Amino acid sequence: MIITGCVAFAKHNGVLRVEAELLPQCWEQITHKYVERRLLVAESCGALAPYLPSELRSSLVLSMLKQMLSDDKSGEVRAAVTKNLGLIVSFIDDGDKFSQCYELLQSTLSDSDGNVVESAQHIFMPAMAAWAYELNQLEPWLLPRLFGQVTACVTKVMTSLNAQEDDEKVIRQEDNLLLCLFTYSKLLPWQLASVLQTAPFSAEADVESITGDEFQYETTAPLLNLATIIGDQARVNRLTTFFKKHVEQPAFHLWPSIQWTVEEFLPRVMDLLIQLNVCLSKSLRAFIQLLDSFSALYGRAFVHAKVKPYFMNILNPTKDFDPRSTAQTAALTSSLLPAFVCGVLGCFPEDWSEMGETLHRLLCHVALNMLPMDAVEAAFIVLCENADLHELLVGILWDVVQHSAMHVRCTAANLFELLVRDVNESLLSKRVVPALVTLASDSEMTVRAATVMAFGTLLESAKSKILLEKAHMQLTSFLDEPLYENEHGVRMEMVRTLGRVGPNADPSFRDQFVLPRLHQIVQENNESSNETKRRDIANELLEAFRALSCCFIPAELVNDHMLPALRCLLSDMEAVDSSNMDAVQVLIVDAKRTGDQSGSSAAQVEPDRKGRIMRVLRRKDTSTSSVTTSASSPRSARSFFRLSKQNQN
Repeated sequence: MIITGCVAFAKHNGVLRVEAELLPQCWEQITHKYVERRLLVAESCGALAPYLPSELRSSLVLSMLKQMLSDDKSGEVRAAVTKNLGLIVSFIDDGDKFSQCYELLQSTLSDSDGNVVESAQHIFMPAMAAWAYELNQLEPWLLPRLFGQVTACVTKVMTSLNAQEDDEKVIRQEDNLLLCLFTYSKLLPWQLASVLQTAPFSAEADVESITGDEFQYETTAPLLNLATIIGDQARVNRLTTFFKKHVEQPAFHLWPSIQWTVEEFLPRVMDLLIQLNVCLSKSLRAFIQLLDSFSALYGRAFVHAKVKPYFMNILNPTKDFDPRSTAQTAALTSSLLPAFVCGVLGCFPEDWSEMGETLHRLLCHVALNMLPMDAVEAAFIVLCENADLHELLVGILWDVVQHSAMHVRCTAANLFELLVRDVNESLLSKRVVPALVTLASDSEMTVRAATVMAFGTLLESAKSKILLEKAHMQLTSFLDEPLYENEHGVRMEMVRTLGRVGPNADPSFRDQFVLPRLHQIVQENNESSNETKRRDIANELLEAFRALSCCFIPAELVNDHMLPALRCLLSDMEAVDSSNMDAVQVLIVDAKRTGDQSGSSAAQVEPDRKGRIMRVLRRKDTSTSSVTTSASSPRSARSFFRLSKQNQN
């Protein structure tokens, strides 16, 4: 009501009285103790903007909003200021104020209050983009600066990661990167609008009698809608139709606005993806979303004409490919591979067949050259989230089950483990489990060992008794058949799998299978004459028992299996790795306490047990950075993406 009165006063009494009577009142209220008064000032500045001369808007009113943005402690007020800054810049004619307003935009985008950032992205930034377009500064000035912040963030987060700095610093820097990527993605409609409106065919598209194909692109903010930016939906349809025809020509002329997209934006995105470690799963997903939005906006014709060739030129291995060359392997082991497969080829269902062929080819090439599989695994994890792609992904892996190269078949076994949790039970029983059974009888023992984790995952996630029995039989076979008695790789995978499955599987399975089998393995390891193998398995057993120690285990089983196994493990550690003896002794003390108590009291000591174990392990590992471990682990991409997916759910 008050705002309406102020607007009516401005309409009927003119600029002089507004300047003499209303604006001084607003200025006096910008530091008022009540939030409502300050909100009223912010809203008044925007509401009065159309009735003020340009000089006042770019001086007094802008100064008031600037002071409130920097001084006000209320996020609600700063969000209102940000929204009204978007209204004010829409009326400012003085181009010299653009850089000053850009600084204010940066301040709002980095604000600690989420509502302020949202107002900046949905209102203030689109207003700045419109102003930049009017000044012919969108591609030459605004877009490069905003994307330059993305570049700076990638450099910082990778420097910290490579320098093995603490987790919290890396997380903060990655959060900044995510904000910059999300912010830039909001400008993509403006980027395309500039391309369309300055295209050589724009005059032809102004003929209203011409109809175009319906253009659809969903956005939650009206100022980011292409129809709002360009003027009306009919003109958008005509422009995008002409654009599609233009880029489908064998060789089309690049005009200045599209040169930024083709010659600057796409190469910069690819360079950053090559730098980005796959273990930074949130950042990779943000880049995938950026490319997906870009591809959906610019259309399939442009993607085929300009985007795919750029990526394939880098990802297509040449005949003289040298796996020892860092420069040649960087693209295949970095975030570039999953970003291209998921964000570009995965954008259009019509390209899914080509996506499958490309992923199959890259999978085989990476495996044959024994390169890290993190990038391929990341692509599978992201694609697995789309149920419509499950058949395609299973088909890709079935094609390599019979591959002549052992490393390729091992890769198939590892990737099947990623699918086990996500595919439906019908596909699991008809395609996935038969493939795993085939690989589990492979002529190479390394391939058989690679299937162990997948069968363990099947035990964790499957509901069908038939599938559970198949997984149980296969794991039993790996443990009992004489063929595997001296197979160190299989035994290591079995211990890892039992340690991971134990806390998550059905308690009866844990009590009747996991604990007795770990007890059996630790007894056999006690008698091993190979010190290196004995140490490897002992360390894996420690991890397994540490995981199981946090579960409720009946006292009888603790006395029959847990305690005897831990005493054997202590003997192993004393012989081959004394640095871990303290951790085992803590487990033994807690197991004794559990064995001497009833179930209810045993459950009560679990939190204290966890604390003691972790304190011992922290003392042992104080010099080891968890960030480094995550980045270097062969399963780092998988674990990071799984954790990211769980957090989203």
